[in-house]
Formats: sequence, structure tokens, C-alpha cells
Amino acid sequence: MIRIMMAVPFEDMTDLAYAVWAEAEQFAREQQWDEEEYEFTVAKASTTQEVFRLEPDVDVVIARGATAYDLQRNHFHIPVVELMISANDLLQTILQVRETYGNIPAAFIGSPNMFEGIDRLAESLQIDCQPFYLKENTEEEIYRNVEAAVDSGRRVIIGGMRGCIYARNFGVHHMLLRSSRDSIWNAIMSARQLGVTSRRNKEYVLSNQAMLDNAFEGLISLNKNHCITALSTSAKKILNLAPGDWCIGMSIRDVLRSPRITALVNSPEPYADEIIAYNNTHLSFKKVGLKLHGEPVGCVLTFLNASQIQETEIKLRGKLYEHGHVAKYTFDTLIGESEEMGSTIAVARAYAKTNSDIMLVGESGTGKELFSQSIHNASLRSAHPFVAVNCAAIPENLLESELFGYVGGAFTGANKNGKIGLFEQAHHGTIFLDEISEIPLPLQGRLLRVLQEREVMRLGHDRVIPVDVRVICATNKDLHEQVQKGLFREDLLYRIYVLSLRIPPLRERKGDIPLLVEHFAGQFCAREGRERLFFTAEALDMLEAQPWRGNIRELQNFCERVVVLHQGGEIDAAFVARLLSYDRPASSFPQAEASPENTEPIEPERILKALEKSGGNKSMAAELLGVSRATLWRHLKKMQQP
Repeated sequence: MIRIMMAVPFEDMTDLAYAVWAEAEQFAREQQWDEEEYEFTVAKASTTQEVFRLEPDVDVVIARGATAYDLQRNHFHIPVVELMISANDLLQTILQVRETYGNIPAAFIGSPNMFEGIDRLAESLQIDCQPFYLKENTEEEIYRNVEAAVDSGRRVIIGGMRGCIYARNFGVHHMLLRSSRDSIWNAIMSARQLGVTSRRNKEYVLSNQAMLDNAFEGLISLNKNHCITALSTSAKKILNLAPGDWCIGMSIRDVLRSPRITALVNSPEPYADEIIAYNNTHLSFKKVGLKLHGEPVGCVLTFLNASQIQETEIKLRGKLYEHGHVAKYTFDTLIGESEEMGSTIAVARAYAKTNSDIMLVGESGTGKELFSQSIHNASLRSAHPFVAVNCAAIPENLLESELFGYVGGAFTGANKNGKIGLFEQAHHGTIFLDEISEIPLPLQGRLLRVLQEREVMRLGHDRVIPVDVRVICATNKDLHEQVQKGLFREDLLYRIYVLSLRIPPLRERKGDIPLLVEHFAGQFCAREGRERLFFTAEALDMLEAQPWRGNIRELQNFCERVVVLHQGGEIDAAFVARLLSYDRPASSFPQAEASPENTEPIEPERILKALEKSGGNKSMAAELLGVSRATLWRHLKKMQQP
């Protein structure tokens, strides 16, 4: 609702103002100019003081003559539209004076904006008329001007209501200067347009002040003279300032009395970010300069209590890790240089840039959750929660309430306060549904609806809650086969297969085994406080020859056993064979074949040349040198040692 008030100098303008407003409203509706709603009021006020006493709660004030001039000149807090005294209004008044009183000396009492060119107009009509200008538009000034006009021999006073009253008291004629219907129409139309802008500006200021008062940081705005123009409630608390607006307009130097802050504010640099001492504490201080048309117009200062930052960070991190809502792994933490791994990571990186749902397919132990976390951390949702759910680990009767939440008393044993579901906890982030094939059929239908509508309904509730989540699913089963068996819904299958990514098993990227072994062995040695262990080429060849049906998880467990059981020195093939035999019969794993390769030392120059010819492909370089990839890897490691 846009509110407009017209201040009229005499009562009989009220009916005319309301009549013109009704015509303007009808015209605006017919023209379909806007969809705003307006409220129009008329108030009797012939001076600036009378307008102030009204204390109008409106978006625009329409005022006439000297009142409008004075309000605008004194920067009235409400936008003012002047009800102009048109040339036609002046002409009609002058002609009426001549017709009524003849050619006797007259005086115009008003502000400069009312009577511009009146002397030339009166002269052309051969009327003796002299303007007396008002500067402050007070009752006292109007009286003095009327008195001066009478003393100078003027016998007709032309002006507003107050001037006409004083003229009557002095015993001279008077003529009320009226505004025509056209002038009122033009003022109303201007006020309607200005009202929209005024309302938007007020809403903008109000929202900015609300942000200031509710901001966690302390915020202070300074003008180009470094005087405070606005500050937030948090700033007063952090800086121990007294409540109220006493410091608005004061220099920041006089308010804070901090030489360091004063120096940073006075610095020509537009940006500053420091930890500074202030009143027996430390503050995180930032300064951001403001420019308009390339010229400095002020700056914004932000303050945070350093101890408060640390405390909040500790609580937040603890809460997030407690609920498992943080993704720790990135693509940089994934280990592998094989062509298979490289192409898989490249596709995953491309998927991460989108907002589409992803299906990860791979055997157990291939690292599907590592890929899901890496995708999340490389996406635009990385600053938001990552919620991992193992659908096979949650009992069937609890899975629905865990995923979608429930209200208090929804079922026997439910928390009386209810519980937020995992989909809601992942709002704006990513939810990872591992082993999605294990979700029971009745629940699959509800999950399908959530994925389609991005809305959840807690158990026992009748209201839907919108959620903004990206869904990454994972399975180690053939879901198409599960559909054929009637264990998985076909419509859900096609809903989650938006983008699919197959994670290769370890047997398809055996060239990465030496890197993985080195990483895991080094990790466990560091944990146990032992010196780093090294595998012989034959031992690595034997590990590369294993099927590793448990994939990376099985290899990781094997490396941990090596670190625990090995007594020292290099780890040879015999030790690896004995350790592997603990888990399976000796005949179940292939032995490393006698290597036909040249076992003589390879000069570094030959290795570098082979790598150059192969374009960096280690498998191709090993073939050029006539050695296994593990042997090449071992030589490369020795070349890197100082």
C-alpha cells in the first residue's frame, strides 16, 4: 500500500483534491499502468510547521508553494511533490484582481518557486504587482511580508490562506491564489510515480537495517569523511558501545579511540584484513572501500570477536562430524595413474559440475563413497552438508523414518520432539544412498516420489517440506537384473540412472597396485611409528597377479597385515606368498612367473627416453625397456631419492 498525503492551505480545496484523485485512479486502472494499491488523504496545512505537527506516516507528501519549497530545501524525510502554481493559475488570478479591484497596487506573498516571471506577466497586463518572497515560510515571516507590502502602499494581497488572513487584519483587499484542477492532476500523477520509488527505497532501507541488526558480524558504515552513517546491533555489543544512536555522525576515531583502526581507515588502500587488539581482546577486522564513478565515497568495516570465531567453529565442526555430514575426500586424494582410473576421474569431474543425480556402479571395495565425496567437494554444493546413508545397514522398519523423519508420537518409541530426516539434513547439499538395491520395495515408491518432486513428508505429518538436494546412489548389483527378478522398481531405476559412472575393479587397473601398496604401507607405518617399508619387484609382481576380489579394501587390509607382521628389511615375494596363504589355500592364487626381463640396472637416461617416447605412459615405457611396470616404478622411486 502506497500512501500519499496532500497538504492543502484552505478547506475548500479538499473536495476538489478528492475528486481529482478519483479521476486519476479510474484513469490508471483503465490504462493498466501498475498493480499497486494506493491510499490518498488530504490534510489542512498552510505552513511547514503545520506539516511537521501532522507527523505524516506516508510515502509521498504533496504540498503547495512556499510549503513545498521549504520542505524540499530542508531535506524533509518524506519525498515532496510540489503542487505547482501554473502560469495559467497566475494569469487567472491577476485577471480576477483587475476585474474585481481595478488597477490598484498589489503584492504577491509566496516563495520564489511560486511567482517566477510574475513581474513580467503583470507588466504585460499593465498591472502594478510586486512579489514579496518568503525564505522560511513561518507564520511570523508571512506576517512581516504582509506588513511590509501594506507599508509600501500595496492595497491587494495575493497569496495563500495565511497571507489573506493577515491582509484582512491590516484592512486591505486580498485574493486567494488557487490551484486549478489541471495542476492538482499533474501533482497527483507525479506523486503516484514517486510513491512507488519511495516505497521501494523504504523497503530497501528497512531490509538493510534488519540485516544490520541481525548480522552475526559487527558492521559499521562510514562516509568519505570517516564519520559513522550506520552501525549494527552486533557492532555495539562487540565493541562495547552504549546502546542508542549517539555515535551516528561522529568520527570513527572519536568513537572507538583505537589508533590501529584509525590508521587502517585513513589508509588509501581500499581493503584491509587483520587481527587487531581492542579493549583486552582481539578482533577480526575488515575494511572494504566504496567507490562511486571511480571516486571514494566511504567504506564498510566489519568486526568479529576472535575467541567467538574459534568457539563457533569448534561447535560447528563437532556437530557436523558428529552427524557425518562432511565430505573428507577430494579427487586429489584418489590414488591411481592408470588409464582406467584417469578416464573414470575425468568423467566424475565433469559430472560434479552439473546438478544432476548420479549412479555409481562398482564392486564392493572399489571406492564408491570416495568418488561420491570427491564429486560433492568439486560441486557448487561443497559448502553444504554431505549425508551418507548405507541403506543395507539400517533395519527395514527404521529406514523410512531415518530418510524422511517423523513428528512426535508418530509411532511407539518415537522421540516426543520428532526427528528431522536425512533428506532434510542434506538440504542444499548432497545425499549419498549407498547399496540402494537393498531398499525394500514398499519404500522404493515413496523414494521415487521424493526424487521426482524434491519434497518429503515426515511420518505422522500432513505437510510436505521442499528439499534442495543432489542424490548420488551406489550399488554393487546389476539393478536391471534386480528389476527382472521383481526386487527393484523399473521406474525408480530409470529415475536414478540420470548420469551413471562405473568404478573399475582393482583387477582392471593393476598398474595402480604399486602406488596403492606404497600409500597404504606408508600410512600404517606412520600409525605404528615404524620406518617405511619397501617391496621388491618380485613381491609387487606377485601382488599385481592376485585377483583381489575384495578390491582396494582387501588390498588395504593386506598392507596393514604386512606392517604388523613384517620384522624389517625389504618385503620379498616369499613373505608375500606366506601372508597370502593365511587367507586362502596356496594353490588359489597365482605365483609370479619367472620374469623374462633384463635384471641389469637401467640407466636413468634410458628410462627418461622411454618415457618421452611413450608420452608419459608408464606401461608403454616398461614395454620399451623390456621390464615390468613394477620394476619401472621401483627404478623411478630410486631416481627420485637424493
